[in-house]
Amino acid sequence: MEFITFGPVHLNVTDLDKSIHFYRNIAGMQVRKSGNPTHVGTSERTLLVLHSDAKTPFRKRHSGLYHVAIHIPTERELAQVLIRLNTKGWKVGPTDHIIAKSLYVHDPDEILIELAVETPNRVVEYKISDFDLKVIDDKGRLRSPIEPLDVQELLSHLTDNNTGASFPEKAIVGHLNLHVPNLQSAYDFYRNIGFTEHFNLPRQGWGDLGAGGIVDHRIAVNVWAGVNAPQAPAGTAGLKYFILKYDTKDRLNRALHSLAISETKDESYLVDDPAGNKIILSLNNS
Repeated sequence: MEFITFGPVHLNVTDLDKSIHFYRNIAGMQVRKSGNPTHVGTSERTLLVLHSDAKTPFRKRHSGLYHVAIHIPTERELAQVLIRLNTKGWKVGPTDHIIAKSLYVHDPDEILIELAVETPNRVVEYKISDFDLKVIDDKGRLRSPIEPLDVQELLSHLTDNNTGASFPEKAIVGHLNLHVPNLQSAYDFYRNIGFTEHFNLPRQGWGDLGAGGIVDHRIAVNVWAGVNAPQAPAGTAGLKYFILKYDTKDRLNRALHSLAISETKDESYLVDDPAGNKIILSLNNS
């Protein structure tokens, strides 16, 4: 059972109508609440909250969001999402991480969204060195954690050709990957607020942390945008803030200990990570 989960991820966008069109008409999500901000997701939960606060699209080479990952329950449903995106003519980057099968898409502001189904059963062992990470899969093969996805194999999970299928009902915000200016300070921050260490690979410029459960990939931090990369200028599309929900009051209190709390409202606590990303910490009351 995971002890830290995600609430909705809040994004700044430049054109609310264009963003709504993408998430509703292209990706298939539902608009749960209209206006500014607009909430999109499924009938069960809000996944993303869109704020019309940006003046310029997403900028590379800055600290902040690398991608937000929406986890989809089954390979069949991920295949349906792929069919839908292709039918709508949207560019997709199918990627096999072995631990997951993923589709990468950019929204109208070039914010990167990963749509993924986790497949931990395909991972037998990780082989870690100073300069490399490899995976031994369930067939005994030595694999890279980033390979082209076998799209035909994914599509073989389809039981119908429902290209108009709505976004999967049980989809959740599953993980975030963040560009940070200093790898160790970011890694230490997320470990100190309760995430568990998985990989810390400074020579490769990234680290990965978990939160209980079968898969340890819940927060990833990297310096791929450049060591000491600054936050994007105000008014840039991207991450506004994200929400972490703790399973117990004790665990939340331990996370809050020694943190600089900039704002408190209804037992929700606004903090900044070392890269300047804003996070709301709260108790999971759902």
